[in-house]
Amino acid sequence: MATEALPDGAVLMTPAGVIETFNGAAQRLLGLSGDDHGENLGVLIRHPDLAALINGELEEDLIEIAAPNDEDRRLEIRRIAVEADRILILARDVTQLNRLLTMRQDFIANVSHELRTPLTVIMGYLEATEDPSLDPATLRELLGKLLSPAQRMRALVDDLLLLTRLESSPALDPDQIGEVNVPNLVQRIVDDASQLSDGRHRINVNVDTQLRLRGVESELHSAFGNLVANAVRYSPEGGDIDVRWYHTDAGARFEVEDHGVGIQPEHLSRITERFYRIDLAGSRVRGGTGLGLSIVKHVLKRHDSGLAVRSEFGRGSRFYCVFPPQFSLPVSR
Repeated sequence: MATEALPDGAVLMTPAGVIETFNGAAQRLLGLSGDDHGENLGVLIRHPDLAALINGELEEDLIEIAAPNDEDRRLEIRRIAVEADRILILARDVTQLNRLLTMRQDFIANVSHELRTPLTVIMGYLEATEDPSLDPATLRELLGKLLSPAQRMRALVDDLLLLTRLESSPALDPDQIGEVNVPNLVQRIVDDASQLSDGRHRINVNVDTQLRLRGVESELHSAFGNLVANAVRYSPEGGDIDVRWYHTDAGARFEVEDHGVGIQPEHLSRITERFYRIDLAGSRVRGGTGLGLSIVKHVLKRHDSGLAVRSEFGRGSRFYCVFPPQFSLPVSR
């Protein structure tokens, strides 16, 4: 059959639905076998929409049904009249496409929801400033309250732009790769985290001052910074946060350990999903965008690493990653 090389399933049959020939993809997608030549497709696959399609009873010669041999797979079936006495049925697996469309719809809905709250707050304050009886001090106070929701919106937009760039370009640009002074980078991140903590936590730093990394510094700053900031956000006042950077036989290892709320086992596999929050309201109060760990995942993947988590609910968590030897610069001793 001329369509053998097609990824789509192709079935050539009579107008009555009697199968004359089909390609290998049709066997895989529709569950056909060599014994099905001469059989009626509508009898082999009993589905009212498929029967209507074969008989030409639909306004549009296109349907979507579950695969007969796999209920979790979705097939787009198209009917094409190729000759007066021949019909071509094309079957295409659209499972992944549907999944991507659903993800896009969810993503748009999540972004809209995340932006709506700070926008509502901003609009409320702006409407309040229209009161002509407000004295200058009260007006300044209202305008000052616009800063926090505006900063939250900017953080969300910045994270969205970064995540979009990371997802659209899974490989590192060689021109951007350079030597990263990780001890210096960690110190800057800890300084920022100390401001976020405002004295509520003890941040302990233990780094190998000679250990460097090959990579994109801005991306690593974002990944490491998100891990440390999360430890601050989810640790109780007075808690310890340990930040470590050291050499192992497997490569350079960065880890952040806290003694905070911990993560329940059922959530661990989903924490790097976009906008996945265990404590939705609490996360917003703490200042998270819901994108931080997703950014971490993609940055580490681009550096041939991955995020690992050990957590005990109510006791704390340890987030860590190991960079393979090709990214770790030799340790000077």
